[in-house]
Amino acid sequence: MTEATKKKSKIFDYFCEEEQFSGGVAWCAGCPLELTARFVPKILGKNMVFVGTPSCSAPVLHGQNIGAWHKLSYLACVMTGVASSATGLSRYYRRTGQDATVVCFTGDGCATDIGFQPLSGAAERNEHIIYLTYDNEGYMNTGNQRSSATPKGASTTTTPVGKVGRGKPTTAKNMPLVMLMHQPRYLATATLSHLEDFAKKLVKAKEMAKEGFVYLHVFSPCPVGWRIDSNLVIEVCRTAVRTNYFPLWEAENGKPHLTVEVASPKPITEFTKLMRKFSHLKEDGIAELQQTLNDRYDLLKKLCDGNK
Repeated sequence: MTEATKKKSKIFDYFCEEEQFSGGVAWCAGCPLELTARFVPKILGKNMVFVGTPSCSAPVLHGQNIGAWHKLSYLACVMTGVASSATGLSRYYRRTGQDATVVCFTGDGCATDIGFQPLSGAAERNEHIIYLTYDNEGYMNTGNQRSSATPKGASTTTTPVGKVGRGKPTTAKNMPLVMLMHQPRYLATATLSHLEDFAKKLVKAKEMAKEGFVYLHVFSPCPVGWRIDSNLVIEVCRTAVRTNYFPLWEAENGKPHLTVEVASPKPITEFTKLMRKFSHLKEDGIAELQQTLNDRYDLLKKLCDGNK
């Protein structure tokens, strides 16, 4: 067996960890959030703590009434307190010699908007936590309102399509690059269509969190808010990678490199046709979205090539 095969086998060994969630939970059909929440402890192991906020993840992670839908340790926080609370937990575990992985598990509304200041502070202080953002490009739990991660032109309940408004008028915050500027110990993007890539990054994140701050940004399309057929969600993830809408890359100590490089990217229309939140866009809107992706990918590629 070659070294590459051994390494690959080791990654897949993690997939056999005991399931930490019950069979039926209160997430929407087809939601990648559920698959992400189930997948993370299969890689990181049971000795971990989820720190979460009011969000799409909250109904299941909080539990309901006196019952719980999972076996993991969990701390519920307000959106402005998740990174700070995770910091306290991490420092306590380290001070008392306990081996526990502390994982902030939040949506883009918390990470890019309401909870950004404490997130930025935790990164600047190099706290020993993993901050995982599942990016569904909006405030989905409260009715599909726009966030700063919502792309330009997308239809949401606060940026509706009508006689005047034609979706969100401003471009999305490029959160992975914003966090790269903090030079965390480790940073990575991931999505469910590329599970081996995701698993490798989680394994690395667990080790790197022992040395400092880790940020993971996970692409997580919302079947309800994006108006996607629930059986197409993984295809949407795959197409996001193949069009460079969501490039897969990682960075150690602020030095990025691509983990999946697409040789011949597909046009963005291959992505937008899979959902209805972009269905109103005309040719000029599609062209603008394509140009934004091209510009962002060119910048990322230059940053990655600078480390070769």
